[in-house]
Amino acid sequence: MIKPENTTPISASMQAFSLDENALKDRVILITGATGGLGTELSLACARSGATVVLVSKTLYKQELLYDALERIEGAPQPAIITIDQANAPESDYAQLNEILNSEFGRLDALVHTAADVGPLSPLTQITQADWTRVMSVNLTSARLINNACLPLLTQSDNASITFTLDDKNAAYWGAYGVSKMGLLALASMVHDDTDSQTLEDGTPQIAINAIDPGPMRTPLRRKAFPGEMETESPLPESKLGPFLSLIARQDKQLNGMYLKHNLSVET
Repeated sequence: MIKPENTTPISASMQAFSLDENALKDRVILITGATGGLGTELSLACARSGATVVLVSKTLYKQELLYDALERIEGAPQPAIITIDQANAPESDYAQLNEILNSEFGRLDALVHTAADVGPLSPLTQITQADWTRVMSVNLTSARLINNACLPLLTQSDNASITFTLDDKNAAYWGAYGVSKMGLLALASMVHDDTDSQTLEDGTPQIAINAIDPGPMRTPLRRKAFPGEMETESPLPESKLGPFLSLIARQDKQLNGMYLKHNLSVET
C-alpha cells in the first residue's frame, strides 16, 4: 500500500537514471498533461528512447506543437494525440480513449499522470465551488477515469506501470490543489491494492503502481503558485526525469507500491 509513512527518498541512482537509445522501443506510453512543463520533457525523453508516446492534454494546438517536436526526433515512432479536457470531459470521452488505444495499439505499457491544476491558493472558505470542482476534476477525478480506461490495456503488456505525480502541499492556503493531491495519494494506494495480486510467471508485478513527489520545478504551474519567485530558484523539469524514466522502464521490476520523494530529509 502506498502510504506517507512508507515514503522513500529518491535514490542517487534513480535521480541520475537516463534511458539508452531504443530502451523503450515498441513501448506505448500515455502521458497526461503532456504539454505541461514536466509532461513535455517526459514525452521528448520517451520518444528519444523509441517509445510511441500518446499525448493527452486539453489544448490541441499545444499538442500539435509537441507532436511536431517529437516527429523531428530521428528514428522516433509517430506519436499520437488524444485531446481531453480533464476539467469537464464526460465519462464517454474516457471510454472513447480506451477504444482508440485498443484499436490503434491493442495494449498500453505505461501510464504517467502529470496533469495538474493549481487553482486559487487561499483559505478553503474563499474558494468558489467552480474552482474547487475544476481542480478536483483535473487532479483527481480524471485520474480515476483514465486509470479505469487504461487498466484493461495495461494488462496486455508484460512490463506495465502506472506512475502518479504527487505533491505534499497540504498546509493552509493550498486549497483544492492540496486536497486533490492527498486524494491522489489515496487513489494510487487503492489502485496498487487492487492490482497487487496480479503477477507474471516470474513473480514480478504485472503492473507496477508507484508515486513520485519530484519537488520544485521551473514550470508554468509553479509560476502560478509562486509568482514572486525568480525562475532560476527552481530546477528545470528535465532534471527531474530520472525517477520517472526508471519507473517507466521498470529498471527494478520488483519496485511496486512505493512513494518516492525528493530531498526527504527536509520533510516536516
